[in-house]
Amino acid sequence: MDKLYSLQILRGFAAWLVVFHHYMQLFYNFKADSLLGKILHTRGSFGVDLFFVLSGFVMFIVSKRGETTAFSFFMKRIIRVLPAYWFYTSILILLLLAFPAEFSFTDFNSESLLKSYLLIPSMNPSGIGVIPFLTVGWTLVFEIIFYTTLALSIFISKKDAAYICLIIIGTSPFVFPQGNVYSHILGEFKIYQFLVGVVIGIYYKSIYYNKINSVFTPAYQGIMLLLSAIFILSGIYGYGLPYKTVAAGFIVLAFILIDTKVVYSGRIAKFLIKQGDYSYSIYLGHVLVIGVFLHFFGNALDWLQESVMITLLIVSVYYTSAFSYQYIENGLLATYLKRILIK
Repeated sequence: MDKLYSLQILRGFAAWLVVFHHYMQLFYNFKADSLLGKILHTRGSFGVDLFFVLSGFVMFIVSKRGETTAFSFFMKRIIRVLPAYWFYTSILILLLLAFPAEFSFTDFNSESLLKSYLLIPSMNPSGIGVIPFLTVGWTLVFEIIFYTTLALSIFISKKDAAYICLIIIGTSPFVFPQGNVYSHILGEFKIYQFLVGVVIGIYYKSIYYNKINSVFTPAYQGIMLLLSAIFILSGIYGYGLPYKTVAAGFIVLAFILIDTKVVYSGRIAKFLIKQGDYSYSIYLGHVLVIGVFLHFFGNALDWLQESVMITLLIVSVYYTSAFSYQYIENGLLATYLKRILIK
């Protein structure tokens, strides 16, 4: 796949959107008087919808590579996910012990912690539901289910893997039995967001993509899709899962279309691309940083104090994520796992 830097930038934007969503949650319990606060409260979680659609698209492209097998695909995904997730889960244990009030939204016992490390769905002892100890890890459970399904589809038929995956996941919310922890994933229509990404990938690789681009310029299509997504996200006609899914699909396709029209050699562009590189660590670690800041700063700040605090918070999340990306995501453990599991 040609490197689509626009998607890296979008990935970084999605990660920071979730950061500020959780800032509003942990500092103010989503009680905001300002317009910006209300937007971050009601629309911040949209970053996850973008992540899921992006994941579906990227995984489709990866699955079409000539050297990809079901085993190599699955193992690369596991190695990509687990080292950083294990790292932040372990750090959270220490933070919960040190700052129990700020991290009281989660808890663990021996069974739930083991299942959390293995990304096996289980009830969180805090009572918040089927959520891992590192609470943002709930999205990784969805990711792992999607990776597993796509890997199985590649094993059955690499040529038709995308269509097999569409059928399996497309029917799962209708046929998967209710009443167990996995029904919270396979029985949820949110898993369809991965399929939207897969469909975008199928279209991107089809002859129709270039044919339509020859009639309507990609930039024009991209702008129209972005405007449509903004209209949908305004909530005029509602803001449920179908609306968010369509909007996320429009935005991902728009960024693909405008990719070739953007110059990525400037400092700002390179900085934004770096946010995409760091996005996984930003996503996993930001709640830990926010909790620590809440402990030391509190939430009874005037606007100047809060402005300084938010600036420090952003810088802390950024440098923590940069370290994590270099030394955890691509560190010794990830290198070792690649060496022993992937030839």
